[in-house]
Amino acid sequence: MDNKYKILLNKEKSVNSVNQNSNVPLNLENKNRLLPLSDEQSVIDSYEQFEKERKECTTYRFYGVINTVASNCLYNENVNIVTINNNSSGRTVPSHSIFVNDGWYGYYDDVDLSTPQMQNDNESSLCQFKTFDPGFDRLLGLDSDGKQNYLYKITYPFEIRDINLVVNKQGVSLKDGIQVIEKGVVTINNRNYVYFKTPINHGLSEDDEVKLLNFTDNQNGGLYLNKRTFNVVKLGNQNNNLTERIFVLDINPVDIDIDLGVSTIKRVVAGIESEYYVRRLKCLTTEEKEYDIYPAAYGVNYFDDGQASFYFKNDIDIDGLRDNLGRPLSELFLTIVKNDNDTPLTDSKNRYWIDQQKTLPPEIKNRFWMPIVGGYETEKNVNVNYNIRAVGANYPGGNPNYPQVYFDNIDESDLTFDNDIVEYNEYELTERTLEFIYHRINTVYRDNLNTIDNTKPDKREGYIYNPHQLITIREFSEYIEEGDSQNTFNIPDYAQLKYSATSVSNIVDAGVIKKFSTIPLSSNSKIYRWRDLLDIGFVDGNGVGVEYPFESGAHYIYLNNSFYLFRQDPPCEIDLTEKSVTLPQDRDLFINYTSEPTFYNYEVENVIGILGTNAPVDLLDTSISPTNVDIKFITYSGEYNLGERDTPGGCVDYSLLEEKTITNVC
Repeated sequence: MDNKYKILLNKEKSVNSVNQNSNVPLNLENKNRLLPLSDEQSVIDSYEQFEKERKECTTYRFYGVINTVASNCLYNENVNIVTINNNSSGRTVPSHSIFVNDGWYGYYDDVDLSTPQMQNDNESSLCQFKTFDPGFDRLLGLDSDGKQNYLYKITYPFEIRDINLVVNKQGVSLKDGIQVIEKGVVTINNRNYVYFKTPINHGLSEDDEVKLLNFTDNQNGGLYLNKRTFNVVKLGNQNNNLTERIFVLDINPVDIDIDLGVSTIKRVVAGIESEYYVRRLKCLTTEEKEYDIYPAAYGVNYFDDGQASFYFKNDIDIDGLRDNLGRPLSELFLTIVKNDNDTPLTDSKNRYWIDQQKTLPPEIKNRFWMPIVGGYETEKNVNVNYNIRAVGANYPGGNPNYPQVYFDNIDESDLTFDNDIVEYNEYELTERTLEFIYHRINTVYRDNLNTIDNTKPDKREGYIYNPHQLITIREFSEYIEEGDSQNTFNIPDYAQLKYSATSVSNIVDAGVIKKFSTIPLSSNSKIYRWRDLLDIGFVDGNGVGVEYPFESGAHYIYLNNSFYLFRQDPPCEIDLTEKSVTLPQDRDLFINYTSEPTFYNYEVENVIGILGTNAPVDLLDTSISPTNVDIKFITYSGEYNLGERDTPGGCVDYSLLEEKTITNVC
């Protein structure tokens, strides 16, 4: 029906009434005119606008969960710290009452809390499992009071530094290549080849080209003059072990030798030598108050330890920031640093340990943790620096005396940090991490135990952890683009100059620019090489690219990481040692020995002859005749001499362990 007409019904309402159609014309006129499209008006596509805003946005918001995997196997002492009349004291927990619960060493508390003057860390339940110090409250992400034990930071790579990995007097360092520390022989098909060992991962593959620098040519065969580059025949030694540290070259071993710390190697790609350096990181966040951290809801790991959730309250803008190679940022890091102030100084546990340490130097006596030291998992060699496993091995009596060159005095308040050892090859235009950095921590008490009590040896083994966890925010293309400045548009400002037209005639053919020899270039034209920085949301056919939420003008990145606390040098060797005492004169010494965590058993010489067949065997009875008692201990040792070890490491002889049953009286 035409919308210009209305239908009117008859006013009578009866069965005889008949509706009649009446047409009433309506004149609809529009006196307004549509505005013409102008420069201020356009039709937009919401998806295109979303993509445009996402590509241009440089603001990030980080949140996530940290799963801390830790154990207190390196505890100070097997003591139960109690507070009586506001004075803290330690009560020795005998060896037979030490238990391991989900990887945590401790005891079941049997302290009588019925008297008002006695308290045990403000706990009130009898037979509750307690950890030795440091325990849950110092090693997990959060303690029971919400105090955080680690400081979180967002960092980015901003510069490089050079280090000297192997001791030498000629100033050879990482910038000169990876130093060689050992030469050996590998026999393949009845023919001898030479192998070389490096202190860190060499990053080589079979058939890679290697340049030898500062090696000795024993046969005057022209190693320095005619040939310095060789192809890698195989990786690893004769038994194919240590493939990341040993490589084999087709050289007669008698023809070549090394100068320790001075001879170096560099990987060569298409005539271009790799560069080696340490990446350094700078903080984008500086203070603890810039993020919130709290227990993750229902979040526990395999060992039933609580996980921590966090989010950074402030937006992080990376606009204008460049990495150590001058490129737009493609990588950030979540940096986690051990917090020395993980428990208030007024806490009963802290008061106890500070009282034990009162004879130590002022700079450490009021601390619980030693200052952090940084290094790498290098080869065990007395001439190698930065060996994180050997920290503390040079104490008196330690053998050998390892050099103590590390990244030292690291603190959670620092704004710059040393990171990984990296190889960069200008032909490949990529950085490759060869070694991750580790931080080492130990308690002040363990590190200085012999100074505190000269009857006890130091306990120099500490914990190590990787502080920097990678966050990939962009990806570079797998394909290298090349173009000249006269005919190529949108060459990025970080592109590497290959060569210019004015220098073409002076270039020696190295196998990488030969194909450009016929390109006609103007006098001021330049050839560049680069990798495109892929847009967020673009993933190529090989799966290279990133995709994460973009909302409210910011990119959201969720981090779900595990943070591992490793033993510095897990002891795998187990030995039985023995100490002798004379009873009853050495009664107190006997009690101390049998309370040590490493106590195994004791033997008494001729008990029947001393006490008689019907006499009770009470070795502490002052009425018995003097007798010798041999006390046996289980001792553990690792690769490095780091003092006394109370607990075993990666290789446990379970036949030495006893199964214990907890009774209703602890």
